[in-house]
Amino acid sequence: MNTFQPTVNWVKNRVRQSRDDQQQLFDAGLNGLKLVKREGKEIELDSGERLTEFLSCSYLGLECDPRLIHGAVSAAEAFGVQFAAARTRVLLPPMRELDEQLSRIFQGHTVTFNSVGSAHLGCLPLLGSGEMPSYPLRRGPCWIVDRAAHASMQVLQGILWQFGPVKRCDCSDLEQVEDACLAAVAAGNSPIILTDSIGSMRGLYPVNRLLQLAERFDGYLYADDAHGTSIHGAAGGGYALAAAEERLRGRLILLSSLSKAFGATGGAITVRTAADAELIRSHASTYTFGGPLSMAGVGAAVVSGNIHLSPELGQLQAALWRNIAVIDGLLGPVLGNHQVESPIRFVRVGAERDAICLAQHLRRRGMAVTTALFPVVAKGEAILRLAVSASHSQRQLESLASAVRSGFDELGIRQGGWANEQ
Repeated sequence: MNTFQPTVNWVKNRVRQSRDDQQQLFDAGLNGLKLVKREGKEIELDSGERLTEFLSCSYLGLECDPRLIHGAVSAAEAFGVQFAAARTRVLLPPMRELDEQLSRIFQGHTVTFNSVGSAHLGCLPLLGSGEMPSYPLRRGPCWIVDRAAHASMQVLQGILWQFGPVKRCDCSDLEQVEDACLAAVAAGNSPIILTDSIGSMRGLYPVNRLLQLAERFDGYLYADDAHGTSIHGAAGGGYALAAAEERLRGRLILLSSLSKAFGATGGAITVRTAADAELIRSHASTYTFGGPLSMAGVGAAVVSGNIHLSPELGQLQAALWRNIAVIDGLLGPVLGNHQVESPIRFVRVGAERDAICLAQHLRRRGMAVTTALFPVVAKGEAILRLAVSASHSQRQLESLASAVRSGFDELGIRQGGWANEQ
């Protein structure tokens, strides 16, 4: 089988198809907000406008915790803003402490990167090489990539093709994944399933069922759990870890974000053994040659790690889920992800123009939300994404719900749009 993809400039096609939709968001003043001040979930723009934001994915509010801020300042004062040398040569004490903490939180052997995207770029080629000790391959990999997987994985398809064929499917449809695995094994390849665990514009993925398929076909699940990190699990190990049967975790390669609910900056990959982690530290290009970590980010992450390993994390998680229950109760099934264990809710609209008008109405009512148009979602399936936090107050949630309801009424938009029939 030819494992190389024909040359196709798919990025050019994507840019050309989405340029007009994306420009509408800037022209409408919904993107490119110039923030000058924040107090909790209240932001102030350079125009003096004050808004309650449902934009940030800081689901536990830790990024504003004075302890994390002090940790960031202390680390920068002790070691400088950064130490511009590869970590293969120099590891500073906070870096070592953070890796140890994260290995406890994520229940494996964890390596940190500047971002989850940087971890993908460094680690997926190593996984495809077949050289990682705990993840052997047959003749090579067959990458089974979820159609809605994060853009930081999608953009690497050209690199993935250097190691084996890439098949795109809907990883929430287990029959599609099973068919792709069958084809991979028939061709002599090991299936590696690449997906988010909680979709940034979708709901939860069937992590354990995907792991069962990985076990059945002697493959692996590479799960980007950026939106599940910290909010699930006793120590915040995330949704994928919590959903996975313990016996199947050897098939799981876990990607976690330190930049969302964790409250700091960076990304992490957790693998099965110390030998796997050392291979990453020695050979992952974005680890050995990548830019230095922000010492402030590392210092903040160490403090957050201490909170994760204490009973306090459970209190923060409980506050988040209480707020999720409040917004579900106020808006009901008008919301996508209604009664789903995700911190993301979205208002189903449909037509791009309607979504922009509704977002502008919310803006006039003092609410800032994410308006998602093509290519983030399909044409004609525009949504308003709401990132709910433990830091939102009851009043803020009630004001949001009131603004959404009045927007549908005043603008004459059919509630639920395209998605009610799905």
